Amino acid sequence: MEVTRTEFKGGNNIALKIPKFKYTETVHFYKEVLKLPYVGFMSGSHAFQFGDVTLWLDCMENYSQQDVWLEIQTENVKTAAEYLHANHIHRRDEVEVHENSEGYWISDPSGTILRVNPDK
Repeated sequence: MEVTRTEFKGGNNIALKIPKFKYTETVHFYKEVLKLPYVGFMSGSHAFQFGDVTLWLDCMENYSQQDVWLEIQTENVKTAAEYLHANHIHRRDEVEVHENSEGYWISDPSGTILRVNPDK
């Protein structure tokens, strides 16, 4: 079976998953030390403008260290899923529920989580 090549580009979101014990201090750093433009508190996270993307600071109850999650976009998420599967990249939807969305989660070989979303 031949799989259609798929194009990806960087998305509009980067999420820092921050352990609860470091969360307040980290929010303070981005808001008061770096003084990044503050977008607001939405969906349980503080959001900042970070160049052309939104930087989300997510408080994680059960993390011992921070983690970075990225977003990528593609024209057709279904074709992209077939392409990724053919290249031995498996979905990781268990990492976070994202209801009412066409997108899904994958990870790179080193474990970095990526959200695959439709191109906006």
